[in-house]
Amino acid sequence: HDSIDGPNVLISKGAIHYLTLDEINNAKNYLVNKIEKGKDVITLILGGPTKYYNYSKEHISEIFSKINKQILEKSLQLIVIPSNRTPEKIIQFAKEYFGKNQLIVDTVDKQAYLSGLALAKYIIVTCDSSSMISEAALTGKPIYVAMIPTNRSDKRFKKFRNLLEDMNIIRKFEDELDTWNYEKLDETNRVANIIKQKINS
Repeated sequence: HDSIDGPNVLISKGAIHYLTLDEINNAKNYLVNKIEKGKDVITLILGGPTKYYNYSKEHISEIFSKINKQILEKSLQLIVIPSNRTPEKIIQFAKEYFGKNQLIVDTVDKQAYLSGLALAKYIIVTCDSSSMISEAALTGKPIYVAMIPTNRSDKRFKKFRNLLEDMNIIRKFEDELDTWNYEKLDETNRVANIIKQKINS
């Protein structure tokens, strides 16, 4: 998916990753007892600052504000999942902002990540990680991308997001939440099968 071309290059539409739909579904109950039952879940997956994106408190606050509006309007349960790159101060800010009624996972916990994906009706992923967006696309659930202003040209990321928008997998996170369907994106298995066929032939 990085725009490399060549006779032995296979082009993937999303990042190649190690997650499977089975392990996502099997982890569903991991967070069940930590959230309010009977509410639809909105899961926010946080990346972290890179040379392209600045995780300023101002930018993150704008994202939190939009999410909080949806929580209040639709009576949603929020699950916030950090990644390896999420600064501790952003996790603490999320706890302060959303309070005790929402679940803010404060450590990098793969089972919590999988459970958050499995429980979600809506998934929001910050724009800085093609991998996390690709992993979420395995679920077939509505994925919203929370945009953060760029420090420099993010042409490669933008090309990836435009492709997934065209495939009806993602939408930019603005002020509304909707549901839609798309074919689950499982590029790892698709590419693996092509490689197996080439080896066998």
